[in-house]
Amino acid sequence: MKNIDDKSLLIEISNGKESAFTELYRRYFIKLNAYLTRIYKSNEAHASDILQEAFLRVWINRDRLSEIENFEAWIFKVVSTESLTFIRKEVKQKTKANNLKALYDNKDLQGFENPRFTELYEIKQLVQETILNMPERRREVYLLSREKGLSASEIAAELNISPNTVYNTLTSALKDIRKSLESQNFQITLLLLVTLKII
Repeated sequence: MKNIDDKSLLIEISNGKESAFTELYRRYFIKLNAYLTRIYKSNEAHASDILQEAFLRVWINRDRLSEIENFEAWIFKVVSTESLTFIRKEVKQKTKANNLKALYDNKDLQGFENPRFTELYEIKQLVQETILNMPERRREVYLLSREKGLSASEIAAELNISPNTVYNTLTSALKDIRKSLESQNFQITLLLLVTLKII
């Protein structure tokens, strides 16, 4: 795979070949990581998270990769977009977290008698039920990612599976949760996802 050009790699990836995806990741990791590390000098973990999300996007949209003429320019644009989204999300998360804390600190509220507390409790219960009903491996990968905070590569090493399998499994797990919430007519908001540590 090391001697194959980017265009050929993209065609292989679009056909679902994981070894081609691994090679593409290896080929661009150093450049992209250096670029992101310059942006997030104080927190290299942010750079790692953004890089993982960018390549998750590559894998999810692999059926369209053959249309890309200049992958390097394209992947840098994806990483830049993910970086901007991450910064915006971080700002929103802090705002939402402060609002949520203010809600909990409001002495006029009486526990779960407040409708918002009741709704959050019901949603959390539904998410937990969905996780419990997931296939064993999907549940295991999701919990390692969301509860233990392991990266895709760490999960792959612990479970002896490929990072691509981890990405696909996490995507399926999140789809399960979204479907469960939508089936009960719960509005999926950033506050909800952050509060329940779904993202």
